[in-house]
Amino acid sequence: MTALLVSLMVFLGPAGSAEARAGAAAAADTVALPDSSALPDSSSSRVLGDSTGRGPAPPDTSGAMRASVLADTARARGGVDYLWVLRGALIDPAKLDHIVERAKAIGARGLLVQVVGRGDAFYRSDILPRSEALGGSEAPPDYDPLEEILERAHRSGLEVHAWVNCMLVWSARSRPRDPRHVLNAHPEWVAAIKGGRPLSWLKPRERQRLAIEGVYLNPAHPRVRTWIASVAQEIARRYPVDGIHLDYIRQPDVAVGYDPTTRARFALQTGVDPERRDRLPAPQRAAVDSEWLAFQREQVTAVVREVRDSVCAARPGLPISAAVVADTVRAMRSTAQPWQKWVQDGLLDRAFPMCYAPSVQTVMNQLVAFAREFGATDRLVPGIAVFNTSVAVAALKIKGARTLGFPLLALYSYDSLFLKPGTWPLLRTSLGSEPHDPGP
Repeated sequence: MTALLVSLMVFLGPAGSAEARAGAAAAADTVALPDSSALPDSSSSRVLGDSTGRGPAPPDTSGAMRASVLADTARARGGVDYLWVLRGALIDPAKLDHIVERAKAIGARGLLVQVVGRGDAFYRSDILPRSEALGGSEAPPDYDPLEEILERAHRSGLEVHAWVNCMLVWSARSRPRDPRHVLNAHPEWVAAIKGGRPLSWLKPRERQRLAIEGVYLNPAHPRVRTWIASVAQEIARRYPVDGIHLDYIRQPDVAVGYDPTTRARFALQTGVDPERRDRLPAPQRAAVDSEWLAFQREQVTAVVREVRDSVCAARPGLPISAAVVADTVRAMRSTAQPWQKWVQDGLLDRAFPMCYAPSVQTVMNQLVAFAREFGATDRLVPGIAVFNTSVAVAALKIKGARTLGFPLLALYSYDSLFLKPGTWPLLRTSLGSEPHDPGP
């Protein structure tokens, strides 16, 4: 503990100090950042948010006590509460038992299982086409990954939250083959960059140059909101999931909103065509730019609200969470994701900030800011990455989050934790956890 506190004093010191700079440099890496609930007794999760979906959660006077109990339990387990499970791990039915066994052995509370990847389904859907990845596997045609992992996980006492990618609907080099895929069925829903070019028109090399993960939908289109909400509702109705977990519930890190629908709606609201903002005088331009950013945040928020309303109509009280951008300045200004307000207003029961920065200093700065704003609460679950740093650095981030009082933590990802043999045993030792052995 003494060594940990000394390390934290270094990383929590003034950002400009020599110690802080040295610590940040030692933990830094150059890998780019990707995107990547109820308790076992689901009735205990109902206090996390407003189960009606009509407003913010009521005051929770037991929150501090619950957070303290969760933190003590987490320290005893070794620090991993939730694991993101990427869709590729679901392709082979024979590997589902390994996922559950390993998660149980390391003391995880639950799994965030990616069942909507790129506008396609890893479950039985009447809305989305079946994932092309499943068609290339040796699994039987009636294989339902979500149903299978739910049965195994619940039997072992683990939660399963359905991880749904929302705005991002395609990233492969060639277009989806199924005519029902949203890119083929509704090309008018695709977000557009300046000049009106839809993201689906960009070549892979151009997307790479602009640092866009793939093709995003336009949240200002009302039918897009309804479509995303219907997917979440379908899962909530059809499966006994423990929550709906939203990802890519944001804009890309490039200026979009220049499709006809968004331009018309903003022009009706403000009298200005966003495509012509640069022609305005400087003072007026600044005011319109501010309105434009607020307008885009409102569109993404409207998607979250419609998802919540639809899920609550199907299963009142089912927790809704989201993986969110940890850099709150970037979240607000670049990706139109005001997730802090979503938590405060009760639109989300939990937010999972993706604290994936390789630098320990960066992650600790983010965690300190979250702790100051939200306090010790189980409504905020920091997500720590193991794919882009050493095990020792990942362990330091986990220990730092626990020391700051965060009762729940998530790890990105299950795949990274077990891709290289020996990663979990080394992390377990670094965390001082009990010697569970989930296998290689």
